[in-house]
Amino acid sequence: MPRRPRFIRRLMSLVAWNARDREMDREMTFHLESLAREYVRGGMSEADAQRAARIRFGDTRRLKERGHDIRIGHRLEDMARDVCHTARALRKNRGFTTAVVFTLAVGIGGNVAIFSLVDQLLLRPLPYPDGSEVVAVYERFLGVFGGSPTSPQRLANSVSPANWFDWQRDSRQLEAFAAWRNTSETSTGAGDPIRLRMQMVSHEFFPLLGVGPQIGRVLSADDDRPNAPRMAVLSHQLWQTRFGGDPGVIGRTIQLNDSPVEVIGVMPDGFHFVHPDVDLWSALQINRGLAWRQIAGRSLNVVGRLAPGATLQSARTEMEGIAQRLAATHAFNKNTSATLVPLREELTGQVQPSLMVLYAAVGVLLSIVCFNVASLLLARGASRRHETAIRTSLGAGRFAIVRQLMVESLLLAGLGGVLGIGLARVSLDALVAFAPPDLLRVPELSIDLRVVVYTVGLSMLTGLVVGLAPALLAARESLITSLRSGSQNVTHAPRLRQALVICQVGMTVMLLCGAGLLVRTVLALHGAETGIDRQNILTMEVALPATRYAVERRVQFFRQAIAAIEALPGVEAATAANSLPVVGAARGGTVFHRQGTSELPINDRPIAAIRVVTPGFFRAVRVPVLRGREFSAADTANPTPGFVVNDAFVRAHLSNLDPLTASLSVLMQPKNPYAPVIGVVADINEGAVRNSAQPTIFYSHGQLAETAMTLLVRTSRPTAVATATVDAIHRLDPSLAVARVRTLENAVSESLARERLNALVSGAFAVSGLLLASLGLYGLLAYLVTERTKEIGIRMALGAESGQVTRSVISGGLRLVAIGAAIGVAGALIVLRSLQTLLFGVTPYDVSTYASVLLLLCVVSALASYVPARTAARVEPLKALRQE
Repeated sequence: MPRRPRFIRRLMSLVAWNARDREMDREMTFHLESLAREYVRGGMSEADAQRAARIRFGDTRRLKERGHDIRIGHRLEDMARDVCHTARALRKNRGFTTAVVFTLAVGIGGNVAIFSLVDQLLLRPLPYPDGSEVVAVYERFLGVFGGSPTSPQRLANSVSPANWFDWQRDSRQLEAFAAWRNTSETSTGAGDPIRLRMQMVSHEFFPLLGVGPQIGRVLSADDDRPNAPRMAVLSHQLWQTRFGGDPGVIGRTIQLNDSPVEVIGVMPDGFHFVHPDVDLWSALQINRGLAWRQIAGRSLNVVGRLAPGATLQSARTEMEGIAQRLAATHAFNKNTSATLVPLREELTGQVQPSLMVLYAAVGVLLSIVCFNVASLLLARGASRRHETAIRTSLGAGRFAIVRQLMVESLLLAGLGGVLGIGLARVSLDALVAFAPPDLLRVPELSIDLRVVVYTVGLSMLTGLVVGLAPALLAARESLITSLRSGSQNVTHAPRLRQALVICQVGMTVMLLCGAGLLVRTVLALHGAETGIDRQNILTMEVALPATRYAVERRVQFFRQAIAAIEALPGVEAATAANSLPVVGAARGGTVFHRQGTSELPINDRPIAAIRVVTPGFFRAVRVPVLRGREFSAADTANPTPGFVVNDAFVRAHLSNLDPLTASLSVLMQPKNPYAPVIGVVADINEGAVRNSAQPTIFYSHGQLAETAMTLLVRTSRPTAVATATVDAIHRLDPSLAVARVRTLENAVSESLARERLNALVSGAFAVSGLLLASLGLYGLLAYLVTERTKEIGIRMALGAESGQVTRSVISGGLRLVAIGAAIGVAGALIVLRSLQTLLFGVTPYDVSTYASVLLLLCVVSALASYVPARTAARVEPLKALRQE
């Protein structure tokens, strides 16, 4: 028969099984009748002719089976029968099915949940056309930080406007640059005043990202001119919540910091850049004709897009060359370079190590699940050995036996995957609720087609893995031995099941040790000494519109606000700073010069962090004044009241003289006169709990009058005082928005969200692994006790005491646990070195953590072994000896 007709007929047989069978019946009937007619013509009777025809033609049933075997579709028929048979068997054994499906759901669901995070944060394309070509551009300082020649640093800094302009002019590997910076302004005139998070962007911003508005337009070059009328593009969320999704918002004027701003566009749903909770975008309106190197430092963030054909490495090489030329031309650029960071890395740099750790942890958990389920399937296989032997004796081949067992494991894995998706959905909702938006930097986490495909693939792979060992073991079973065993319990792969338990224990130890180190890190961070007493401090942010509040009015407002708050019942002290201590960002870092020392080029001068505080700040947060004094109310009227520095500043720059005799000029204002150091205070951690103190110069608010300040109120009743404090501010100016009312302790706790997330999720995985390992140990010992019932009965009949039998079973279980624990500790010592960057106050080799894990494992394992041991001790010798 030609290839094509045969191929077509076989394909058709896949969808027409019954029709094909009827056709075979008709063909065989026709041949039998033809043979019978020939025998009749030869002189045979009708009955003899029919019998002779059947003998010559052969057994029709066997021929049909052979025809069935050569068809492609018979494999699917057999598979369908196996699925139906397996489904009926699993439905009858609901306890076993429920245990396996739920166990698989835990492993698959956890894996799917973490994969969803990894997929959305690390794998998916950025939400911009050709987002992989978008890069963040920074200046890189190549000098020494803090003036110490023994501590060279390479720091990524914000960008000078002058360098941004020069990069735009000289770069060919980057086709476009855009500048932006974060800020916030108060919206009034439509409901209560609220603080809106903004990004001030250059007109190149939206074209560079390649994203257009949903309605209206984006910012143009005309909007970006200095002193041009202010325009704003709204986020989709703000458009919905503040303006009810009204398309007529285009052209409407809103009030931001008491200035009119025209709404010109709304961005699509889901659009964001770096921060997911930005409310609107407005033009940067920077004057591109000024000599920025002479009048300002570095204040911009810059993003770029690679030119067609350019690579990240070629662009880096070009930008470093441009930076070298600028450094040779301008003193401002001396000891600086430029660096490019892919935007993906910029967005996920904070959470990427944590995600990789959690993904590895959930992979270990899934391995434990596989070992556990494989052990359960082995136990189930032992109870079905006689059934399998009978099927084999009736003609079932090894392939058919293996196929049915693999179908069973795949069906269980499929059910586990379905339930796992539900568990993953719940887990993602919990993660989003638990983690602050700035940590994950995604508006929402969803289970979409990509995740479903991943789940299907993972479930099938898991099914193949867990079913492989039981299937191969069943295929190798001796038919004679299985039939002879009858209903007797013959040990079924005890060494394999013991090995599976050992693997589970080893992996559980690794999970527990990793989770223990992360939990110790969280505890150490919460209890870390930060330099201040952060208990009982209420904080809130207040920003004054610059159009209504000149420098003198800013100082006056905060002085009046602090006085009004201190008059409230229950308030011990009140003060203000430009940002939260410990976890808030400093005013910036800038260079300074000490009077009496040689003048240096600006980029060779030492650097210090800058913070702005009001009088009474150090008393309110209980930071000791080591020498001199802190700012007083009298300093407010003095244009050069002096500086307060921290002890780290003294150690780095004033160690060889009395710090109170030094005078400093700090590059922070158009005029930077020398002012004396009037006080030295103890160190405060800078920027994060895990960070150490940096050399810091404190300005009085009267000397550097910021519009946005954070109020700090020391009170024993923060919750009760909060409303009264806000009311006191509104009595001074009802149009002000008071934002982020919280305690300093809560602010510090929020800053540790990433560490808590690591500890919580890895701890949940570790506890799940411990539970599964203990259940695996319990199941193995219970199975072995059942199989050894006759042996135990004989031992007890010969005089063995129940205590001896109990100890024997428990010691056997603990022996397996000890082997697994040794393997797990060795693996943890090797693998957990990768956690070094995530740890604080503890090392990857912390003895107490490992000892605690082993103690916990020993207790749980002893409990898991005790129940089977007690069962063994209660065996009645006569009943055991009578069993078959």
